[in-house]
Amino acid sequence: MVVLVGPAGCGKSTFAANHFRPTQIISSDHCRALVSDDERDQRFQAQAFALLDFIIEQRLGINRLCVVDSTAVTPPARQSLLRLARRHRVPCVAVLLDVSLEKCLAHDQSRERSVGRDAIERQFQLFQQAKSAIAQEGFDQVIVLREEDLGQVQVEVMFRPVVRAGHRTEMRRPARAVQPSAARPGTEQRGSGVPAGATKPAQPAGPAPGGAKPPDAPRT
Repeated sequence: MVVLVGPAGCGKSTFAANHFRPTQIISSDHCRALVSDDERDQRFQAQAFALLDFIIEQRLGINRLCVVDSTAVTPPARQSLLRLARRHRVPCVAVLLDVSLEKCLAHDQSRERSVGRDAIERQFQLFQQAKSAIAQEGFDQVIVLREEDLGQVQVEVMFRPVVRAGHRTEMRRPARAVQPSAARPGTEQRGSGVPAGATKPAQPAGPAPGGAKPPDAPRT
């Protein structure tokens, strides 16, 4: 599972559309539209995320990659997705789109239906907290992509067969590689081939939490 993390307007949906199949992308906006006919209608968050979780479960159950396109800026939202990945024993990778607040606001204003400045500013503050905390949340890998990386990053899809019943070899999942074409001077190159359906982070995440259950909180 790949979890995109970032405030509205940072380019998550564009990034996903540029690098993954439409069927691999599970969008909270799309799920909200499916249940309420309006992707902006916040009254039906519970139903929208129940649908999002259901689709993820069905795809993971048949060994299909899931790219989750929601803001995921709160710890409870991320932990909910981590639990789904752990239940199906697949790696879970966080991809943080580290884009400036000004750029997010500009993107939002150019859209037909904007989220609004207040909502984006709140999400941006939560995202800043996420950047410092996410490495300890239990993700198998964490990648931070900055604005200058988004035009250079490359994603390679490597499908690995599921082992048939009775075979002793360990089951392997689809793999991902995220690679900017060139690293900036004085910085690390982000991305290389990675196992188990995920992307290569700048820094590996810490071990999964020992069964701690996060408090309930709204998801976006």
